[in-house]
Amino acid sequence: MNRLVARAHGVGRGFGQLGRARLPWLIVLVILGIQAAVESYGGHARLGPLFRLLGLSQETIGMGWLWQIGTYALLHGNWLHAGLNAFCLLLLGTRVEHVLGRRILLRAVFLAILGGAAGHLLFASRYDVTLVGISGAAYGLLLLVTTLSPESTMWPLMVSGRWVGIGLLAASALLALMDPALGLPLFSNGGRYLAEHGLESWWALSHGCHFGGGLAGWLYGRWLLRPRVTLEKLRRERERREGLGRRSTES
Repeated sequence: MNRLVARAHGVGRGFGQLGRARLPWLIVLVILGIQAAVESYGGHARLGPLFRLLGLSQETIGMGWLWQIGTYALLHGNWLHAGLNAFCLLLLGTRVEHVLGRRILLRAVFLAILGGAAGHLLFASRYDVTLVGISGAAYGLLLLVTTLSPESTMWPLMVSGRWVGIGLLAASALLALMDPALGLPLFSNGGRYLAEHGLESWWALSHGCHFGGGLAGWLYGRWLLRPRVTLEKLRRERERREGLGRRSTES
């Protein structure tokens, strides 16, 4: 565990490894390549059936379209949506891959996509609201970084990773609960107040997806930091028990 902690502190450092990243660049190329193909065929307005087939909603999951818990992450609403997610995944994914390896990065992305799907299905205000985008994975990687390297300063906020992670999780959960369409007492009242003051567009985002992806990243980080049982630890524990047994016999 100590070795993992030492490596984890490097997760919060610089972006000097961009040129040597492999998996993050592959993910970015897939995201942008799919977006280019979608735009060449007219975008979301012309490809509604494709977005219904691959996007995620309570309605279609209820119909048994279970592949959507993964495929929703492949599509994006527009270039800005795809570009922002690709940028975040490249920066965060490069850190994770360089310090912890591609296998952990791949697992983290996969778990965060699943977590984002679960969060959207839990918090969606309508059964037919369709989710697309890989932002849940971006949140998951960010929470993984802040969990493994809580003392690192997160640019541009210049506060510790621990507080960035806690703040993002709390804000995502709160905004998901405040969706006016959910009609939750107290929470939705606050959401309606914000919507009436020009912030209605906030609920065009799936805060439930962000929360679910972030929570998955946090849980995976905690799992990576768990105490490890090694042969050396087992040997010392056995010797300790044998020593206690001998002293008990002698007395």
